[in-house]
Order: sequence, then C-alpha cells, then structure tokens
Amino acid sequence: MIKPGSIIEEDSLFSNLLDDEYSQWLKSLDAILVLGGGVPLSPTEPPVYVQRRCDAVARLFDFIKKNQISQSTKEKLPSVVCLSAGTAHLPQFITPHNGLPLWESTASAAYLMQHGSHPIPEKYVYAETTSYDTISNAFYTRTSFTDIAGWRKLLVVTNEFHIERSKAIFDWIFHAPSTSSADNDDDGYDLYYLSCNNIGLTSEAIETRKEHEKRGEINVKSKLATEYVTLREIWEFLTTDHDFYAASKLAKRGTDHEGSTGSKNLLKLSYGQTKSGGGKLVEYNGGKVILSIDSFALLAVSLIFIGVICSMRCKNVRWDTTNRNVLKFN
Repeated sequence: MIKPGSIIEEDSLFSNLLDDEYSQWLKSLDAILVLGGGVPLSPTEPPVYVQRRCDAVARLFDFIKKNQISQSTKEKLPSVVCLSAGTAHLPQFITPHNGLPLWESTASAAYLMQHGSHPIPEKYVYAETTSYDTISNAFYTRTSFTDIAGWRKLLVVTNEFHIERSKAIFDWIFHAPSTSSADNDDDGYDLYYLSCNNIGLTSEAIETRKEHEKRGEINVKSKLATEYVTLREIWEFLTTDHDFYAASKLAKRGTDHEGSTGSKNLLKLSYGQTKSGGGKLVEYNGGKVILSIDSFALLAVSLIFIGVICSMRCKNVRWDTTNRNVLKFN
C-alpha cells in the first residue's frame, strides 16, 4: 500500500504502473507539483535534470488519462503545477525579445504543454511564479493554489539529490496549522514524493548539491520546523528573515557584490549556470568602469571590420619603393 509520506523511486513507479494499487493511487491524485530549480536553457526548455522531472510527469499524466478512457470512467485528471520563479543562487534568464525575466515555472510549463511524446493539455497546467527556493516553493504553492483549489492529495516531483530536503520542507509547511488556535493541524493533506533519476549534472556537481541539500534538510528539521510552527509564523519568517522576501535583506542584496570560487561555483553549476556565461560588456563597480572580456572581443571584431571596409575602398595599395615604411594609395 502506498502511504502518505512515501518516497517512490522513478524506476519502481514505472515498472509497476499496471499494478492495480499504483493505478488506483495515481487516479486519486488531485495535483502533481513539479519543482523547478535551475536557470532555463530556453523559454521552452528547463535544465536537463528538470526536464527529467517533466518527462516523468508527462508520462504519468498520459497513463492516467488513457487508463480512465479505457475504463470509461468520468474524467478526473490531476492538475499539474510547475513551481519556481527563479533560483536564489543565479541571475534569471532574460528573454531577448522583451528584456523581461523568464520564470523557471514558465519554461517547465511550456515544456510539458509541448512535450514531444506526451503533451499535457494547457487547461491542466499551472505556473507558480513567486518562489525562489524550496521553502517558498511549498509556502506559495499551498497559499496560492492548493488551499484555495481544495487539492489535498499531492505528488511532489523532484530529483533524487533534492528529494529528502523537499520532503522535510513540504511535510513541515503543508502540515502546519494556519494559526496556533486552528483545530485541524494539516487541512487533510496527503503528500507523496516521486524521486527522479539524477540526469544532466556531473558527478561532482551532484555531490556538491547533495552536501548542500543535506545541510538544508538538517536545518529544516532541527531548527526551522520547530521554531516556526504555524503558517502565520512561517509567513513571518519569510517576510522578516528570508533573503528573498525580507525587505531589508533584498535592499542589501541589491548593493552587495559576491565572488564565486571553489565549491560555490560547483553549486551554481548544479542550478543551471553555464561554465562561460554571457555577462555585461561594461559594468560600474566601486567607482570603476570594468570592461569584460566580451567587450575586448567586440572591439577586436570592430577593428577587423573597419580594416576590411578600408581595404575594399582602396583600389590600389602599394609600398613606396623608395621608402618601405610608407604606403601609397592610388
């Protein structure tokens, strides 16, 4: 029997899809939550490891739909909520045609609706565009979607390296009472977790990410979940102490300049950063104008272009035989 709180491995789930226990459980789901967690590759492509999560969800949705059609039952298909506005560790993807940020959840939603093998109809797909880490993933999914829509049986989908901390966070936030006087301490939520295979990251990046996730899991279980018990207290934590939601910390973040070396670089790679990113050509930092390598490359290309134009305009160019250092143009 699949019990609430269970972590189900991707390979195990898909090898047992035809088992009656699994098929009945899948049909009972109200919503599937696809966690984000990395800079998109394009407006329709999340990072490869997030694509793995989306592929699993598309395949599950297709199975549920076909299974219901074959049994001639009334259609009850789960909603699919793609999570995350961005990541706290990296700048966001900026769309070139309008200069606006592309939400991570937007790329995941587009990928699912345009899936090559199992496209999900757009009426079932939602995008959560407020969260910047796993804690806010859970909080804003509950407060903006599931509490309001009445979805109570939820499947949370992420990769194996992320699953344990995700479970600790979602269990904490979704089972928190709204206030200290609330009668029902979890609003009847049943949470299940799908652990997808780690695809699309190097072994070094995965190990660095696992170390980061383990520290976060311990912090949630030993500190956050015991200190912030109600949904109101979690909201207060986010708005007064969280780096991405507290006004004072957002203001400070806007003026700080962080360096990135060693394990921090590997951690950023595990969130979708490319090894050679395209930065600004000119930056103003600490009263100094800083030119990037790209700016020098642009200057070199410009000089070459000017040289080519000049050579085309000169019909004849020859050395003065009496003075080898002088060019004559006819």
